Amino acid sequence: MKKIVGLLAAAAVLATSVFAADVSAKVRVGGNIFSMDATKANKDGNEANGFSLLNADTISHTYDAPFATLTTSTDNAGGTVKFVGDENGLKAGDVQVWFKPIDVLKIQAGSQDFAMNKETIDWTQHHGDQAYDTYGYSLGFAQDAISANVAFGTGDNGWFFQDPIAKYDWDEKPLEAYIKDLYVNFAYGADFGTISAFFRYRGKSWDGVAEAKKGDNSKLAFNPSKLNFGAAYKNTIDALTFFVNVVATTLTAPSGDEEKAYWKYFDKNGNDYAPFGLGVDAFVQYSADALTVKGFVKYDTADFSHINAKGDADLVDNGTNTLVELLARVDYKLDNGIGLFAYFKNENVLLKKVQGTDTDPTSVFISTIKLGASGSVGIASWETCLQLETGKVGAKDAKYNKVNVSMPVWVQVAF
Repeated sequence: MKKIVGLLAAAAVLATSVFAADVSAKVRVGGNIFSMDATKANKDGNEANGFSLLNADTISHTYDAPFATLTTSTDNAGGTVKFVGDENGLKAGDVQVWFKPIDVLKIQAGSQDFAMNKETIDWTQHHGDQAYDTYGYSLGFAQDAISANVAFGTGDNGWFFQDPIAKYDWDEKPLEAYIKDLYVNFAYGADFGTISAFFRYRGKSWDGVAEAKKGDNSKLAFNPSKLNFGAAYKNTIDALTFFVNVVATTLTAPSGDEEKAYWKYFDKNGNDYAPFGLGVDAFVQYSADALTVKGFVKYDTADFSHINAKGDADLVDNGTNTLVELLARVDYKLDNGIGLFAYFKNENVLLKKVQGTDTDPTSVFISTIKLGASGSVGIASWETCLQLETGKVGAKDAKYNKVNVSMPVWVQVAF
C-alpha cells in the first residue's frame, strides 16, 4: 500500500515539474466489516462456517472501482493508468495515452472506452455490445455539437495482420487476413437532446464458435464474425435525465451456398436459433433537492455469450438467450452531509436453473440488495451498507436457496 501511494506521488511530482501538466490521482480501498458466506463448503462438500470479520477485499476492476488511478494531462496530451487487484496482488490494468495534433482531433493508444450511453448506478463495464472497451488505437473528432470516433482493436496477430497458423479456423488454411475489431461512433448534441449511433465489426478473433446445419443434417463448426450496430437518444428535461440505447447483433453465415441456406446455431440440447438479436437499454434519473432516484433496465435477445471456443454452446437453462436486467438506486442527502441509500439489482429476471438433482429448471431470484450510507470528509469519501445477496448455491444440496449477508465498506482519497 505504502509503495503504491509513494509511486503515485513520485509520478505526480515528476509529471508536474517536467511537463507542467495537471495531475490527479485517487486511491480506493475496501473490504468487509463482517461477512457470512452461506455457500462455503468444507473438504467433504458439506456446509461450513462462512463467517469472517474485518477482511480486506483485494479484488478490483478498472470499469467500476480500480484500486488506484493516476491521470496527467496538458491541453494537448495526457495519459491514465489504472491499478487493479486480484488474488495475485496489484497490477496495472487499463493504460492509455493520447495527444491532439490539432484542437479538433484526438489520437489515443492503449485501452479504449466508448459507449453511446452508460448508466451511472454501477457504471457497468458494458451492456450488450454497444460499448467498446478493448485495447487498440483510436482517432477522435470533436467540434461544437458533433463528435465521432474510429477505433481499431489489436492483439492476437490482428488487426489487419495475417495469421500463419489459421488460429481461428477449425481446418488449417493458408495465410488469412482478418479484422479483429473495428468500431465507429457518432454523436450530435442539440437543444432537443443528443442522438448517437455506432457500428462494430469483429472478425474471427472474437472466439465465437457456431454450427451450420448442412443439407444432410450434419453440422459444420465454424468461427463467425460478429456485427453490431445501433442508435441512442439522451436528454435532460428539468430534474429528469433519461436515455434509450437500441442495439442489433448478428453473426455472419459460413461460406458456401448450401451451408448458408441451412444455417442455424444450436444450444447443447440441439435446439436451433437464428443468429440475430435486439437489445434495449433504458435509464432514467430524477433529482430534486436532497433526493436522487435512478433506474435502469436492460432487455437483450442477443446474449451470445454461451457461444465459446470449445463449441459446447450453453444457453441459460430455460432454453432462451433473452435476458432482462433490473437495477435501481435511491439516495437521500441529510443536512449533515451524510447520505442514505437503497440499492437493488437483479441480473436476469428470466433466469431458470436446474437445482440439485431436479431435472426441470425453476426460476431463481438472484439479486443484490443494499441499505447503507455514504459521505465525505475533505478529499476522502466513504460508503458502507448492509448487503444481501440472494439466490446463492447451497454447498450441500446445490440449490439456489442461500442468502449471503455482509457489510462492505470502502474509502477513497482523490487529489
